[in-house]
Amino acid sequence: MERFFMSRRSAIALLVDTRKKLLADANGRLPAAAQPLHDTAQQLERLLLDVRACRIDSFELTHPAPVQVTVSAD
Repeated sequence: MERFFMSRRSAIALLVDTRKKLLADANGRLPAAAQPLHDTAQQLERLLLDVRACRIDSFELTHPAPVQVTVSAD
């Protein structure tokens, strides 16, 4: 697993980009196969809100590749 230190702004951008890619991938699938991707997108949206509100300073993503992100002070 790769580890990254990044600013809050960069971490938010990463979460937004990951969520967009996940939803784009879900659009080309049948509803039953797309549901887990939509669920993951909802979890990412909640994580995004928590990172923006400074409630979370580190998190892990598993899609598309496993990474651990630590948010540094701006």
